[in-house]
Parts: sequence; C-alpha cells; structure tokens
Amino acid sequence: MPPRTSVTHDVVVVGAGPAGSATAALLAAEGVDVALVERHSFPRAKPCSEYLSPEAGRVLERLGVLAEIEAEQPAHLTGMRIVSSSGTGFLGRFAGAGAYPAFAPYGLAVPRAVLDRHLVEAAVRAGARLYERTAVEELTPSGWGGASVVVRAGGGRRTLSARLIVGADGLHSRVARRLGVARQGRRRRFAFVTHAVDVRGMGDLGEMFVAAGAYVGLAPVGRGLTNVAAVVEPAVLPAGGGPADRLRALIARFPTVHARLAEARFVAPVLAVGPFARWTTRATGDGVALVGDAADFYDPFTGEGIFAALRGAELLVPHVLAGLASGRLAAGDLAGYDRARLRAFGGKWVLERLIGWAVAVPRVLDHVATRLARRPELADLLIGATGDFVPAWRVLRPDFAWQLVR
Repeated sequence: MPPRTSVTHDVVVVGAGPAGSATAALLAAEGVDVALVERHSFPRAKPCSEYLSPEAGRVLERLGVLAEIEAEQPAHLTGMRIVSSSGTGFLGRFAGAGAYPAFAPYGLAVPRAVLDRHLVEAAVRAGARLYERTAVEELTPSGWGGASVVVRAGGGRRTLSARLIVGADGLHSRVARRLGVARQGRRRRFAFVTHAVDVRGMGDLGEMFVAAGAYVGLAPVGRGLTNVAAVVEPAVLPAGGGPADRLRALIARFPTVHARLAEARFVAPVLAVGPFARWTTRATGDGVALVGDAADFYDPFTGEGIFAALRGAELLVPHVLAGLASGRLAAGDLAGYDRARLRAFGGKWVLERLIGWAVAVPRVLDHVATRLARRPELADLLIGATGDFVPAWRVLRPDFAWQLVR
C-alpha cells in the first residue's frame, strides 16, 4: 500500500463545483485555512442546464466574479417559454414581474466549464488550497467534532484532517451517504445533455417542451452554442445505445424540437446524469455540513440548481465561522444552517414539487399553459418565482392558484 501522509486544515470542502468553490472562496476570504478537493481537473464539463437565474447574478457579483463571467460573452436569457404536450405555450419575462424587480432583467447562461473555472480561481485567489485529480476514499468523523478524509491523487494517499468537512460533492454525494441523511424520491428521472451549433430559431429565451414522461430544453449559452437537454422517466427511457443515441431518440418524440435540430450538430459529448429527486433529512452532522446538490436536488425543470448552490454557500459560511470561533461544530451547533436553508428555500421546494406534478400530468399542464398564455402577468410572476426574485409565497397563494384553475 502506498504511504499515507497527513495534512491538517480548518475546513475541507469536497467538490469544487459552484457550491464548493463559493464556500471555499467565502471562507478563505475570512482567513480560514481551506482545502478544496476535486476529483477532476479544470476546466471540465458537467451535465447541467447551464442556466443561472437573475438572482444568481447578484451572488456572483458579491463573490466578485460577475464581471469575469460577463466577459465570457454568456447568453442573456430574458425569460422562459414553456410548451405543453398539446402545443400550447406560454412565455414569462423576467422584466415583467411588476413589484418584484430582478437584479437584472435576464438570467445568464454559460457553459459549466467556463463558470466553474472562474469560481474555483476565485477560491484559489482568496487563499484556498486546491487539490485537483484527488478522489475521496474514506470519510471518518472524529470524537472531537472534526473529521478526516482519506484521498488518493496519482499513486499516493493522504489524510486531510479538519475541524469541519463540507460536502459539496453533488447529486450522488459520498459525504451525504456517509452521514446517513440522503434520501431518494420516487420520480427517478435521468437527463442527457450536450452542446449543439446551428439550432434553428434560437433567441433570448430558455425553452422547455413537455410530453408524457419527458421534456426537452433548449437554451443559448453564448458564442453560438445551444444547451440541449432531455429529461426522462425510466418508463419511457429509450432502450439500448449510448447517451447520444438515447438523446436523439428522445428528441425525435418532439416534432418541433426535432425540426429545429435538423441541421444542428452536437459539438460536445452527450453526458448523462441522474436519478434526480433526492434530498437529505438534514444538511448538518458532527463536524460535517452539506451544500448545493449534495444537500438536495429535485428536478432541473425550474433551473435553480446553480443559484441554490451559490446562495447555499452564503447561508452556510456564517455558521461555519461562528463554529470555528467558538470551537463548537457538532450537529446541534450547526443546526442554524438547516433553519436558514428552510427559510431561504422552503417555499421554492414546495413550488418545485407542484411544478413537477403539473409537468408529469399532461392535462394539468395543458390547462395551466392555456391560462398563462391568456394572462401574461401571471406567467411573468411564475417565471419570476422560478428565477428566484419573486417570493415563492406570491405564486403559492390560493388566489394565484385559483386564477390558474378556474
């Protein structure tokens, strides 16, 4: 067995996606000794809708990277268009939510390879130590409230000890499984994602096309690229073939999308991810906390994954700093983070599940789409809520629901 060395940090963050890099950047800026562990190297692609809601831009500005991201020429999405299985569509604009002004009248769409590189560079500039191509093999809580992780890089193994471990290791979080808090829902959807060029009819909108058991999303992500993603339930998952074959088979079920992709070319590998609909019973343990998709991810339809990752990092950091200062980092000491997550995301969790139910029942979505097509002010509010700047409670009120169903 290769020799094992030991390194001690205040905090070890497992996973250098948006949640992990933002957490590391914010902590390092406060003088915390942070290790950021990532099993891949940068830049690297990730299967993702690559959409950042208008409020995500506000967090990027606070992190000091918004100007850098804008310099990459991302797409500016001014709203969302949803098309039901009957062909009925409605459009919601971010600029149309009246009393709830957005940070910007658009959301950003940018390849994850670009976004993640800028965020991890921000963490390193702030003072975090980055361990790339480093896989976590073991995680062991200690009796004094801290924890250690055994990692492998190349042919060597080392132990990283810390007062706190932050699990930012995504949908299939090893840290969440080690805590015993990960739960899987019944809607085990999978996604297939790629980039394409020469897609017809792309403008300044994200578009979602829904059919029974599946939906397809199209969104420009800048520099002539279009993010093409299909999400599908296992019951209608095309059999056989690789991810690219399955994505093409799914697109063929959507005649409008198929026609718009007739002359398009996939210019990146088709990546698969899932199943979704996972959550955790809590995001804290003794010397451990979870952030981003490691804490929860329901479904990509409403596109809040990156915002939740960035905002979750902001919610976590004050509790980590307080725990490091007091020397108290047990689960009970970190429980304020769980309460902060509930206050910040609780309404959105309810809204996500209601939208997921509507998307899964074609006649319901057809009816709602028809109503929203006639009432654009309601569509703007709903899209604003999915864009994270209209409070979720505004569209969860009975009077809003009544206007959709009557």
